[in-house]
Amino acid sequence: MRKLGTTLCGVVVLAIGLAAGSTAASGSSSATAATTAGANKTAFCAGNLKIDKAGATVNSNAGFLKVLKDNKAALSAMDKNLPSGTVGTDARKEIAAAQAAIASGNVNDLNTVPSSAGGDIDTYCGVDGNGSPLPKYFATGKGSSFCATFLPIYQAVSNANSSAGALAAMVANKAQIAQLATEVSGLPASIKAKASATVTMAQTAITQNSAASLKGNGSGPAPAVALYCGQNQ
Repeated sequence: MRKLGTTLCGVVVLAIGLAAGSTAASGSSSATAATTAGANKTAFCAGNLKIDKAGATVNSNAGFLKVLKDNKAALSAMDKNLPSGTVGTDARKEIAAAQAAIASGNVNDLNTVPSSAGGDIDTYCGVDGNGSPLPKYFATGKGSSFCATFLPIYQAVSNANSSAGALAAMVANKAQIAQLATEVSGLPASIKAKASATVTMAQTAITQNSAASLKGNGSGPAPAVALYCGQNQ
């Protein structure tokens, strides 16, 4: 299934801020609320993690639909422990779409949910779309020149419905990809190799007029570069 809402830490800080003027009873109430929030997040994210890991190697609509059907309990756990704020709203939409897909047998029902929703949920839970912990370099490049150029291309390729469409998106951004190649050397060591491999694969695809060099299902280095740029999807 794929940001931070009211976490346990946030509730505790709020409770401390009010402690000076509170009674013992209100302090106890705040502590209880903090414990409940933490328990809810744990249960919500456990469901999310189970679905992420189950779908990590799936590369077809039918396969993903089976993942959803096999994890109805995980969806239910998420639904019962929704966080507050935008993440909770996004999660409610994703869960409803997943349940509709299960009922109709058509995974296209998931297309009604904004593409950013799953990434926000995963970020809230501290994982990527495969259920792996977010790397230390997550979002450290956000706002950089490299990321400002990279993300629109990444999104265009991700939105392509076929290998031909992905190739067309890269060809249309040939000049921008060439610009990225000149900026790779200035990136931090934590992401430089993955960024270099991503740009090289894109340039190879353009030169050969073939998408054969690309790796699908999120297994290539491009998703890691997107994480560096702050996009979890």
